[in-house]
Parts: sequence; C-alpha cells; structure tokens
Amino acid sequence: MRNGLYSVEFHTVHGTGCGVVYAIDGKVRGGNSAFAFIGSYSGTHDDIVVKVSTQRHNQDPSFKPLFGVDRVTLTLKGVMTGDIVELEGDAMQLPGVNFRAMLTRLCD
Repeated sequence: MRNGLYSVEFHTVHGTGCGVVYAIDGKVRGGNSAFAFIGSYSGTHDDIVVKVSTQRHNQDPSFKPLFGVDRVTLTLKGVMTGDIVELEGDAMQLPGVNFRAMLTRLCD
C-alpha cells in the first residue's frame, strides 16, 4: 500500500459507510463523522494485510455503528491496483459477517 490519503467506502450485510484514512509507513489513521479508524498495514500490491480498530468519538445516537457495537477490530486482506485498494475480511467481535472496503487514493 502506498503512503497517502484515501477515501474509503465499506459495507456489510448490515449497511454501508464511508470515510477517509491516511496510510503512512505501516500505520492507518482516519475516520468519519462518528468513528475514528486506527490500525496498521503491511504488504504491497497483491498481498496487503490491514488490521484496524474503530473508536466512537461522536456520541450522537443518529450515527449507528455498522456492526451494532462501537468498538470492533477488523482483519482485512486485499490487493492494490493502481490507486484502488480492495479489502475483505471480518471483525473479531462478529466472526462470519463479511466486511468489504474499497479505498481510493486521493493524494500523497
């Protein structure tokens, strides 16, 4: 995965969401209107592994967590083609619920 700012779109059978993440030197930091995304990544192009946790920062109840709980840890694997990273995996807290994400690189 290349260092830079990415937009991220993600979904499960429970719904969809979006946000931004910044990847730099093996670390991932980002979020959206209600949750922070904090984690790490390794690998390049066709062998990317990402582990990321969510943490609520906005207590507004209208922002529903995608997995039904505020804190989850996701383990994802995927590939990078050009400026697009496609990832798939699940949450430790809800095994078997498939999670898919598409990251689009916006800039350095």
